[in-house]
Amino acid sequence: MRTLKSRYLIAILALAVTTPVVLYLQYDVPPGQAFEDLASKVPLAIGAWHRVGERGPTEDEKRILETDAILTRTYSRGDGPTCDLSITFARDNRRVAHPPEICYKGAGWGVEEKEVLELTIDGQPFYVNRLLLVRGNSRLHVFYWFKAGPSNSASYFAMQWNIIKLHFTHRGSSSALLRITSMSTNPEDDRPVLAALREFAAVAVPVACDAVQ
Repeated sequence: MRTLKSRYLIAILALAVTTPVVLYLQYDVPPGQAFEDLASKVPLAIGAWHRVGERGPTEDEKRILETDAILTRTYSRGDGPTCDLSITFARDNRRVAHPPEICYKGAGWGVEEKEVLELTIDGQPFYVNRLLLVRGNSRLHVFYWFKAGPSNSASYFAMQWNIIKLHFTHRGSSSALLRITSMSTNPEDDRPVLAALREFAAVAVPVACDAVQ
């Protein structure tokens, strides 16, 4: 009898743990957010950096990620490397936030370096993933992180867990993949490009996080 009761208890606990996850995974994704709404929340000038280029989502991106809120803006401060700020955002759609290495590799980029990097944003530590990607003579430097509701994280798994918690405590959540990128053509240029990325990130990270509430 005691063994039977123990089995029932284990089964009940297993259902209590797995049922929310199953319901979450079966959640019917609503329509994506509008590109215009996102674009209006990202200023054309961020500190000393000014917009010099912009692109919205391709049809393939909208179909795969199920959102229109995909924005890439190129910023320049008048000298040195330009930097791109890229945001992919949706409410109640976890598909938008995924490790970008998957897409980069699919586009022919090889991952040369990868690490979690600590930045200082508004006097506080802020963690991002840093990538160095190589394709031919091109070298792409990437800082990226995730946002789930109010929480920022460099960890994909922490972001997914935050989405699950928010979904069941607040009946929904927002999620985003945010990137800051810049290009170099040879290893000698890597140091000034990384310096520019850090300087741009110091002013762009708060702006990007505020745009995806």
